[in-house]
Amino acid sequence: MSGKSSNAQRKASMTDVADLAGVSVMTVSNVINRPEVVSEATREKVHAAMLELRYRNNLVARSLRLAQPRQIGYVLPDRDPVGNQYMDVFLHDLAVACQGADRNLALITEQDTEALMTACENLYFGQSVAGFIISNVKSADPRPVELRKRGIPFAAYGRSGEAFATPWSWIEGDAALGIEMAVDHVADRGHRELAFVGANPASVTGVQREIGYREACLRRGLTGSVAPGRIVHCARDLETGVRVAPALLDTAMPPTAIICVSDPLAAGAIIALQSRGLVPGRDVAVTGYDDTPLTSFGTVGITSIRQASAAIAAELVRLVIEGRKSPEHLVLPPTLVVRSSTDPAA
Repeated sequence: MSGKSSNAQRKASMTDVADLAGVSVMTVSNVINRPEVVSEATREKVHAAMLELRYRNNLVARSLRLAQPRQIGYVLPDRDPVGNQYMDVFLHDLAVACQGADRNLALITEQDTEALMTACENLYFGQSVAGFIISNVKSADPRPVELRKRGIPFAAYGRSGEAFATPWSWIEGDAALGIEMAVDHVADRGHRELAFVGANPASVTGVQREIGYREACLRRGLTGSVAPGRIVHCARDLETGVRVAPALLDTAMPPTAIICVSDPLAAGAIIALQSRGLVPGRDVAVTGYDDTPLTSFGTVGITSIRQASAAIAAELVRLVIEGRKSPEHLVLPPTLVVRSSTDPAA
């Protein structure tokens, strides 16, 4: 075998990276371990040399022989302008799951994809975190694609548009089943005219929930409940619920049960019912989703779908720690929590 072939097969060293980038070995070490002390231009040159020489792959291989970092990174989702009580609960459950696995939770806030990937590279290849958890995954989300391209371990809370064909691990609650449970619940209580509020065809979860509603209604013979106007595409906040519910009640065939994709929507619908002198549960049934603290506001308890937040968090932490090469796709069932908003005797 020629010397040239031997050199081509030899794993690149930190010295090789330094030579290619035109910097010192100490600078390469700083880029890996203390990137904040190196200028952006120099970091870019070193990163480019690492990629060309596939040095980071070698660094990861060596790190696997060392103790795994005790931190797991969580990429915070974009700030919700109307708040998201469920994700607040999930973040707490995620911290508990990390502590239960003898890990600490590190929060990452960069939202621009390029900036986020730089932050993730610095944390992972710098041996600060063992991997990452991302949430609020969208249909064509670039984050899982870019993380996988860089060889960075992660697990996603939510599926992308490719669903079960994705080559990375994801977990989510069964959104379709949750809405089906709500439909079956009100149908069992005698309701034949339903409406679905908060449908969102641009969201993977939104599509799943609408599928669950349509399939449950057709299975129960509630064909009028999937007629035009009975599936309302709208936002999921309280103000929207206050506005949409009266419009449904003013139709020629008003629904006697309103299935909402969120607790704020359900709370808004209940406010609208009460403003008309109607009793939630007795006159019109209302269900929410996520079982947040809003379900117990005022004198009306909102029947809601409770996601398995703690179990989802624990599975995500497990996937990051195990770092399996073959992906896992898990869909965990929710539970129905019944309160007075669907009680005909209310």
